[in-house]
Amino acid sequence: MKQNTCLINKKRVTAVLTVVAAVISGCSVTDVIPSNNMPQNQGQGQPNSVVIEAYESSETATTTSLYMATENLDFSDFVFIGDSRTVGLASCVDIETIAEVGVGYSFLQQHYNEIIELHDKNIVFNLGVNDLTHVDSYIEFFQRLPEDFTFDNHIYVVSVNPTSGPYAGMNQDIDYFNVQLADSLPSTCKWIDTCSFLREAGFGTSDGLHYDQTTYETIANLIYNNVMLYQQMGY
Repeated sequence: MKQNTCLINKKRVTAVLTVVAAVISGCSVTDVIPSNNMPQNQGQGQPNSVVIEAYESSETATTTSLYMATENLDFSDFVFIGDSRTVGLASCVDIETIAEVGVGYSFLQQHYNEIIELHDKNIVFNLGVNDLTHVDSYIEFFQRLPEDFTFDNHIYVVSVNPTSGPYAGMNQDIDYFNVQLADSLPSTCKWIDTCSFLREAGFGTSDGLHYDQTTYETIANLIYNNVMLYQQMGY
């Protein structure tokens, strides 16, 4: 696996939408971002996050118009590892998962052998909302992944995404978790910040914690476009 040499500031935890990702995915720039909302600058920082500034929200821009249709995305070489939010994602998008409702860091321990036996996959870790106080354990898990595992696969870690309604009080802890984890990932694990984009563009939930179909499809597109961007850049 090639080392990431693109230095982008993870501490700012900004949105993951990029013009390059849109082009890779087959969309034109004007299809993805309205001209009056084009992002202008990139930051400088740590080596394992490719992000740009979140564009300003537009009344005419919707999450469904920003990305290519989910059914056109090919997740055949992906494995998603996660909790009920990953289970919900799999109900809307055709993805392979190692996931269960209500799980957290202990799930990674229980399925450790199954996970490290994966080969030639884009492995997407998408969990943490159920045990936000265990960020140090997650950090240790990713830092200690076997070298042959990280060499044989592309490893992506997705931010814990925002909550609303009765769960809105979790957002401060979510922000802390995301910053700590993003700043501590080894270069073999690539950070995908979907949280900032959802906050900027808006999101829908069924109960404040789990998302509606449109939001799950938006998350799938964000993840896919970021993976394609990373790989286009040689990671």
